[in-house]
Amino acid sequence: MKFLVNWSVVALAVCSQSHAAALKSAYLDATQNIHIVTESGIDIKLTSGGHRNSVVLSPDGEVAAWLVEHRWTAPGEREPGSSELVIYRNGRARSIKCEPFIRQFWFTMKGRRVGIDCGGSHFAGREILYDSRTLKPVASFQQSEVPVAQRPSWSASSEHFESASDNLPQ
Repeated sequence: MKFLVNWSVVALAVCSQSHAAALKSAYLDATQNIHIVTESGIDIKLTSGGHRNSVVLSPDGEVAAWLVEHRWTAPGEREPGSSELVIYRNGRARSIKCEPFIRQFWFTMKGRRVGIDCGGSHFAGREILYDSRTLKPVASFQQSEVPVAQRPSWSASSEHFESASDNLPQ
């Protein structure tokens, strides 16, 4: 009895395994596209067309996140902003969107949660904490209503935020 091997299915299975592997690093190339490098050293280009920035790998090596730049800028702004954060986990990329801009994002709980600071360029906004697996919001608050000293420990603007410099985009 002969067995036929469908090599495209085998290649897809191998590729899926490499995407699901723990990540060693994530980086932005010269054309503003995102790459991940698996623990086994495989470099995978995840995006094309540029317009990405601020790629960050979670402390647990399971999640990469980056911003997608707008091609337009708000009146009075010098650089394009972003209203979309892409979360890549287990070979799948999904987005969190917030208008007008995602001003900052960070990981907490070693990557199990991702927080965003969403709002306009010059005014208080809203901080939202998401589960990085489901992308469901788990907590949020309006910055104008909560003094810095009373903000939750997951907030990047909290006095109690641990290792903020390690978790924030560069």
